[in-house]
Amino acid sequence: MVPTYCCKQFLRLMLNKRWEMGDGRPETNCSPIEIRSDRRCSISQVSLLPSSLGSLRSALLLSFLVAAVAPAQGTANGNPLLIRSTPASAIGRATRIEQAPVLDGRDDDAVWRSATLIQDFVQMEPSEAGPPAFPTSARVVYDERNLYVFVRARDPHPDSIVGRLSRRDVTTNSDMIGLVIDAYHDRRTGVMLTVNPAGVRTDNVLFLDNQTDFAWDGVWEVATRVDSAGWTAEFRIPFSQLRFNDQQEHVFGFAVWREIARRNQKDIWPPTYRNSRQAIASQIGTLEGLTGIRRASKLELLPFVTTQSNSELGPGGWGRAQRAAMGLDFKYGIKENLTLDATINPDFGQVEADPAVLNLSAFEVRFDERRPFFQEGAGMFRCQPCQGIFYPRRIGRTPQLRANGDDPLFTTIAGAAKLTGRFAGGFNLGIIDAVTQREVGTTGKTVEPQTNYLVTRLSRDLRGGSSAIGIISTVVNRSLDDDSEDFLRRGAYLAVVDGYHRFADNGYEVGGYTGRMMVTGSEQAIARTQLSSVHLHQRPDGDVPFDSTKTSMSGGVVAFNIQKISGALRYSSFVRLASPEMELNDAGLVPLINDKSIRNNVNLRSLRPGSWYRSSFSMIETESHWTSGGLPSGSNVRLHTSFSMLNNWGWALTYNLSNPNTNYCTSCARGGPALRMDPSQFFQVNVSGDNRRSVIPQLQWAVSAGDGGRSWERSGSVGADLRISSRFSTSLNVAGSKRADGQQWVANYGHFLSDTTHYTFARLAQTTVAMTARASFTVTPLLTFQFYAQPFMSAGSFSNWRELNAPRADDYDERFQAYGSGTVPNGFNVKQFNSNAVVRWEYRPGSTLFFVWQQGRAQDALNRGSFEFNRDYRDLFRAHPVNTFLVKATYFFNP
Repeated sequence: MVPTYCCKQFLRLMLNKRWEMGDGRPETNCSPIEIRSDRRCSISQVSLLPSSLGSLRSALLLSFLVAAVAPAQGTANGNPLLIRSTPASAIGRATRIEQAPVLDGRDDDAVWRSATLIQDFVQMEPSEAGPPAFPTSARVVYDERNLYVFVRARDPHPDSIVGRLSRRDVTTNSDMIGLVIDAYHDRRTGVMLTVNPAGVRTDNVLFLDNQTDFAWDGVWEVATRVDSAGWTAEFRIPFSQLRFNDQQEHVFGFAVWREIARRNQKDIWPPTYRNSRQAIASQIGTLEGLTGIRRASKLELLPFVTTQSNSELGPGGWGRAQRAAMGLDFKYGIKENLTLDATINPDFGQVEADPAVLNLSAFEVRFDERRPFFQEGAGMFRCQPCQGIFYPRRIGRTPQLRANGDDPLFTTIAGAAKLTGRFAGGFNLGIIDAVTQREVGTTGKTVEPQTNYLVTRLSRDLRGGSSAIGIISTVVNRSLDDDSEDFLRRGAYLAVVDGYHRFADNGYEVGGYTGRMMVTGSEQAIARTQLSSVHLHQRPDGDVPFDSTKTSMSGGVVAFNIQKISGALRYSSFVRLASPEMELNDAGLVPLINDKSIRNNVNLRSLRPGSWYRSSFSMIETESHWTSGGLPSGSNVRLHTSFSMLNNWGWALTYNLSNPNTNYCTSCARGGPALRMDPSQFFQVNVSGDNRRSVIPQLQWAVSAGDGGRSWERSGSVGADLRISSRFSTSLNVAGSKRADGQQWVANYGHFLSDTTHYTFARLAQTTVAMTARASFTVTPLLTFQFYAQPFMSAGSFSNWRELNAPRADDYDERFQAYGSGTVPNGFNVKQFNSNAVVRWEYRPGSTLFFVWQQGRAQDALNRGSFEFNRDYRDLFRAHPVNTFLVKATYFFNP
């Protein structure tokens, strides 16, 4: 018997997954080893190819058209809709200078003595608006090309000031001084620049008021100094690194903050409040007195060269292949408020490897975007309520027709352009256009056709950011050939309109989105789309019948939410309707369609410390799903509480009850009939140590049970961050799980779309062990070494092979009958090891030299179905390594 198609439940390792204590909603389950059941039912050539030139020209032409028609001047930085009164205590003034100060961390330059003083700092954490522990002051001056800020952080015990070394953009438990600059003064966006006493810098872009993007590496300088009065930071920020409207006079949004590590306290000017929906940009003060400023140069060039040596398996065995390449990243300021970024033949060899993944399902695993070009400015393209409609890792994806391990692992990006800007009237524009090359496999056939991706985002902020409306569209066009026409969709098109409106002093919000999407292709390609695990139109009890003559599919989605977003007590309701024929997985990653759902959440957070805790957060959430035909397909109740204690330890408890009422899984049988689901429960405990200490322990433990006790899991992780010295730190996390799944899908057998199909399941017993290790050594803030390693092992065996009998029966045993005449499916034993080591040297501002070593190992042919740690560990490291050595040099030009 030959399976109709095979796909099992997947298991994904997620180590060091963040979870919040006290100030935010926890991430789902927060488990170091996350097992997602299929029963979810809820939740090297430098060239631009000819076809890419048209769309890139279109993006460029559009940018110049926008620049030509966009208003350049107006009230409040060209936006009369964004005026808000600012208290006098929250207004700072910058002083124009002719002689630039020496950047040395001292305030003995004459320009600082004449500058206006900013003081009146208050606590931000833990006690809102409380008195500061120590005085802080700031002064601001500027010339035509740079903004200069001097901050004095007084401290009666300078020997207690903490300044740990690390790589740029890696935060440590140190004293900090930071700036927030909203150059548009739109109270929605800005940049955040921070430094610790050791001179370690971090910078990120602020968007949507309180969202941050750490991918941006601005070219700015700062000098720090510890003295008898405390410590200081002296910033020089080129206006070329800020975005503002083209006008004579400017008002910037502005804030200054400091963090005192030993007290775990943050002070800020002007006061900001957690009560105001965790807002940042909309709460900061203003900086006035800025006239006649401009961005120094509109063009920034970052050419790079790389050389690398790879392990490759050829006909004669293992050997090495040498490759060299060059490319160019550039940034051009079309106007002060409109910027074009582009990359030709980009290389991301220095980016950390993805975590190990064992995927035994038809559902795609989502990975974080780590490539700087696509990370930077990602907030401009984000549709906050409709997450997933643009998934940047589609650009450069693994070839979809890859048939063996010798085929290309990733698709080559020939070139990409990104246009972003903000204009008078609160308008925001973002465009990404990218072209990927045709990839050919070892057989000479196409494994991924040449593809063009176009993403456009246009939005408008109203009422000072209290309301907004926007549209996002994605277009994917593939140049198919005879090898790919029957397998891949030719085109995919989407448009979504979204918006929100805040009222009652911005304490409440209503919002929503709606959109339509369409895909086109040959009959064979659209048939494959209908049969995929996203749609499953072959289900005998499905809502939409399979149609082999279709050459397109289209569908829509509409969603609405209302929520209270300020105060200690907050709540929200969210409703979503998604049609069964919408397809979002060409430019996005949205597997949940054919869904009607409602989610309600009530949460309570502390705004001030209590008698025994610093902060707390508790919530209850319910969620229910139905298919478009009304079949209940999942429900969930979640309880969570978390506390940060006075000693800076933290803990969290999470309880989850799934399917307390009757629900049916429409994807468990992979195209078979819906299967009734029994209730299941999950409980998890998290503990985290004091982050001020040299050793910060972390512990996680979770248990779950379902299917009347037939399915269960025990999992846990233990780890610690170790700060061995101010230059060297390391972390280690070990995680393991043991689980049984009473109804793991195995395969479907029989004639396609007939009543003789056998939908088979078995009991799966699985053991997984994984470890993640990281180490960082900082010679100077500009010269660092980082190491990452992750071995991963998972083995499973099957028993009690059965097929569906009466899938909707109340009694569990009646849903199945024996299959296989006593035989059992083969088990598995999968082992992976990923590691990389990176030396990074910023030898001049904006210019970096990378030395990279990556190693991967994989082994899955031995001892299938059984797990022995020592044996499997030895087998993993006996597997032949695939090594990559890479040197990459970039050089920053700002002519």
